[in-house]
Amino acid sequence: ALLDTTSESIILLVTSSEVLVKDFQHKIELQGAVETDQNILINSESAGIIRNIHVKEGQKVTKGQTLITIDAEIIQNSINEINTALEMADYMYNKQLALHEQGLGTEIELKQAKNQKKSLESKLKTLQSQKGKTIVSAPFSGSIDQIFTQIGEMASPQAPLIRLVNNKNIRITANVSENHLGNINIGTGVDVVFPSLNDTTIQTKVSYLGRYIDPVNRTFRIHVELNNNTVFLPNQIAKIRLIDLDLDSVLVVNSQSILQDTDNNNYVYKMLPTNKEVDEYKIEKVYIKIVKSYKDESAI
Repeated sequence: ALLDTTSESIILLVTSSEVLVKDFQHKIELQGAVETDQNILINSESAGIIRNIHVKEGQKVTKGQTLITIDAEIIQNSINEINTALEMADYMYNKQLALHEQGLGTEIELKQAKNQKKSLESKLKTLQSQKGKTIVSAPFSGSIDQIFTQIGEMASPQAPLIRLVNNKNIRITANVSENHLGNINIGTGVDVVFPSLNDTTIQTKVSYLGRYIDPVNRTFRIHVELNNNTVFLPNQIAKIRLIDLDLDSVLVVNSQSILQDTDNNNYVYKMLPTNKEVDEYKIEKVYIKIVKSYKDESAI
């Protein structure tokens, strides 16, 4: 100070913040993803040439609606042949039955005619079932997200044909460290933030709590359900902020005001006014115990 040649004294400028008594919440932030049970790839149960695609990408469909028709000409020809043979078998069975009732004909001839009729009826039922598999229908109502095939291509059970999605009821899932197991329950408050949508935030609650700890990363799963959704898509990234501590009427100070001595004790400087007219204060060092800190606030 004796060697300082400046004409003005340099005074350290400080700021102060008021100690408040209020409710305090601590949150943990997790990365989650949007999921839905109704997001599937539809495959054909029957191999054959695709004859018609009845839908377009983006189109909404209802459960049971026909999506794709596969060629069934060979199966239909077989059905026609079986129908013709079945007419004859039915005729022969009725004739043998009439003869048996009159005491004519033999028991074995009647049983042979009956067996022939039942065998053809069974074959017809099998062929009709196979023909039904040439029509690909929607297993639930939703939207056609993507079509992977074209008319004239060969359909097979191994190759997906269509992606069908219904995003009305979705869930956001995340993995939580087992250290927080005792602080999270079904009904715990949650803020769900979507960074890709300008940090759109939804306030909801935990709807499912996992009952299994992953031995690899020591976490358990939680679900947050969102119904009547029209915006969010499967696999979209979301941030989940869980309330793991909720305190009523506690002392809250600005975290930047908290200092630490060489013994790792936390303290703050308390300002006591000595002359309000000239804005003079006396500083007092006060040791504190931090209960929890979140963002720029600490409960003490």
